[in-house]
Amino acid sequence: MTDGPQEGEGNSLWNRLRRRKVVQWGIVYAAGAWGLLQGLEYVTSTFDWPRQVQQFATLGLLIGLPVVMVTAWYHGDQGRQRVSAAELTIITLLFLVGGGIFWRYDKASDAPPPAKASLEQSGVAASATTVVSDKSIAVLPFADFSAAGDQGWFADGLAEEVLNALARTPDLMVSARTSSFRYKDSELAIPQIAKELGVAHVLEGSVRSTPQRVRVTAQLIRASDGFHLWSQTYDRDIADMIQVQEDLAQQIARAMQTSMDPAALAEMAGVGTRSVEAYQAYIRGVAGVGKDVPADTLDGYAWFERARALDPNFAAAHAQAANFWLTQLDTTRIVSGLTDASPEQVAKNFSERIDLAIAHAASATDALKYRALKARRELRLREAIELSREVLAERPGDALVFQRGDVRQRPRPGRRAAGRNLAAGPAARGLRRAACQLGACALRQGQGGGPGA
Repeated sequence: MTDGPQEGEGNSLWNRLRRRKVVQWGIVYAAGAWGLLQGLEYVTSTFDWPRQVQQFATLGLLIGLPVVMVTAWYHGDQGRQRVSAAELTIITLLFLVGGGIFWRYDKASDAPPPAKASLEQSGVAASATTVVSDKSIAVLPFADFSAAGDQGWFADGLAEEVLNALARTPDLMVSARTSSFRYKDSELAIPQIAKELGVAHVLEGSVRSTPQRVRVTAQLIRASDGFHLWSQTYDRDIADMIQVQEDLAQQIARAMQTSMDPAALAEMAGVGTRSVEAYQAYIRGVAGVGKDVPADTLDGYAWFERARALDPNFAAAHAQAANFWLTQLDTTRIVSGLTDASPEQVAKNFSERIDLAIAHAASATDALKYRALKARRELRLREAIELSREVLAERPGDALVFQRGDVRQRPRPGRRAAGRNLAAGPAARGLRRAACQLGACALRQGQGGGPGA
């Protein structure tokens, strides 16, 4: 076996590297590796593969770089050289070192966290006891006790808006709507419901409504013993519906001993409009879209449109109407494709409404939330994630940051994610998956027609 080609002693190292095509090989390998990692990131986000897939691929490509450089050094000059003993030795050592790095990384990935390891060493199973935070709550759907039984929209909408208000409280953990609303009309005892939801408190209530009066009763129950921590009955004129919801949310937050000051509590509980008619239309819309049924979703959207027409400064109504058009681009939702609007019209409808929501946002945090939604629609993912992180820093449980559903609640005790990490981890991946779905859907619509086609 022969060594590489003999070079003139006067040649510089740089000229020898170029002659042996080491630089060219390195550049081509780096470009190919970068493209492979970008494609792998897209696939990993789309199919929700474990992060270890991309991490191992990155390690493998990094280890492969010196192997490629050594191969180029010996074979880059017109490819005429035979394999030498020195080349075999170097490549073998590189593979051994790379294998060692993989082994160490895999071992470190499988090792339990220090806290868990100490528990196991002391003979205590880490999962034996689930610690439930005392500042956790589930809001059950309110019961409709109206004589005609036709106020279910008000009962459901009011309960959901109270839930959303409490979710904006930084130090409360609120069970998701999709979790707590499963117990509508349930005959299970409150302690059992709380145990299944992993919360320490449960809010239940009822409504009675006539064209002139509204009666709302609510009770905050401690799950451990079933005692009422707080109870209140509001018997008000129909014109006081907004004050009832705002006072209800504030009273519950105080009973839960939240750390928010009065001004922050008022902002948290604020409905966003002083128009009772706009508020009623908005509540009807919330109750409709919350069912994820096509007919109810269309009906809910119509109520949001009425609400924003009655009060053009009602930012939440603009945002909910915009969110309807956003769902029309997501073919994974059963409530997508409900209109015959073209993709261009869908995008225009969304932009008009989300811009109004941003312009009339009740707070700076609300404006950030709506901007994040707009950035998500326009596939500006980095900006969307950064804006969402800012929102979650102030409101760890806010719902509309990413999507409606289980992202709404803060993680229960014992889960890995917490507060701000939600934006850096699972929620950020959820945002990227949603963006991939929207991007793929937009591409399909551009080729084959509108949502209703």
